[in-house]
Amino acid sequence: MLKIKSNTKKHKEIIIILVCIVAIPLFFIFKSSKEDKIVKLVDDNQEFLNKCVENNMYNKIYEIEEVKDITPYYLKDGEIYIDFYCYGFGIVPSSIYYGFYYVSKNQPLGFQAAPIKLEADGEGWKWEEDNGDNWYYTMKIVDHWYYYEAAF
Repeated sequence: MLKIKSNTKKHKEIIIILVCIVAIPLFFIFKSSKEDKIVKLVDDNQEFLNKCVENNMYNKIYEIEEVKDITPYYLKDGEIYIDFYCYGFGIVPSSIYYGFYYVSKNQPLGFQAAPIKLEADGEGWKWEEDNGDNWYYTMKIVDHWYYYEAAF
């Protein structure tokens, strides 16, 4: 009896290791492909996006299939931040969101314009919650347009 239990335990350990070996690279492939798609989406539609923002016609941007939700945030001093949510997965409170945003002052901001302290990280900026698992990454695509991914 004991020998069967230890073999079963070893089999479970092997399965867990194999799942991790497959799942971790898939996460990074998924992440990278979302970033590439969103950056290309903004690059390919930059003129259209700029005209929609200039004319306060944000809802017209829903014509871009990947854009699932649009939320404008009106900031102090007449500045505006417009969130364009594209993809996400997970169950709250462990969800990851991918999208892009427009910001009139042409400076990176926190997720949904949250006032957080961003630190330089590679080509962009990041924020990590001190005592939690929330994080955020943003990267400039072109003037006023930024890519984001956020885990909340």
